[in-house]
Amino acid sequence: MARTPDLEMKRELLDRVVAYLAEHGLGDMSLRPMAAALNTSPNRLVHHFGSKQELLTAALAQAMSIQETVRDGWLKREPGMSKTTELRRWWKWLNASPANLALTRLGLEAATLEATQTGLSGDVRAEQIGVWREQIEQKLISEGVPKVIAVIEASLLKATFTGLIVDLMATGDKARLTKALEQGLQRTEAIVESSRQSVA
Repeated sequence: MARTPDLEMKRELLDRVVAYLAEHGLGDMSLRPMAAALNTSPNRLVHHFGSKQELLTAALAQAMSIQETVRDGWLKREPGMSKTTELRRWWKWLNASPANLALTRLGLEAATLEATQTGLSGDVRAEQIGVWREQIEQKLISEGVPKVIAVIEASLLKATFTGLIVDLMATGDKARLTKALEQGLQRTEAIVESSRQSVA
């Protein structure tokens, strides 16, 4: 079924909102300057998305959807891809362009900025970290890691990856951070291999 012109306009506008937020961040976000930069009006933004909080929630969901589409493309070409290989791909993707890193930064900002600053609910803020951690956990379980270990390992992997991204944004030291990531991923691969051998 074809989308209505209004839905098409909303989707196109949402993509522009995501690009704007990726460039300018969430901290000082205000509808009026955003609308001016996007050549639209605050009323039109409210018409399509509701409040500032609802707009930010929709933009974060879209940013996550963009990243999931990237991942789905990798998995379509390589269905058996391990989680550690996927995380290596993510690191390479993050470093491929400032726009990719900025898109990822949105989720980190949403999770770490105070709700009083962004207006985002606790559930939305937690999702920016939780959804990725849960995906790591489920993949590790599917690779043979016991759930009790996978839960902790997923938390460590997500925390490591998040910390490396923050360090990357602050220092730009790709070489050092890539080595650090590789060491962490090799540790996870050893856990996966050990879990498989204990079952065999």
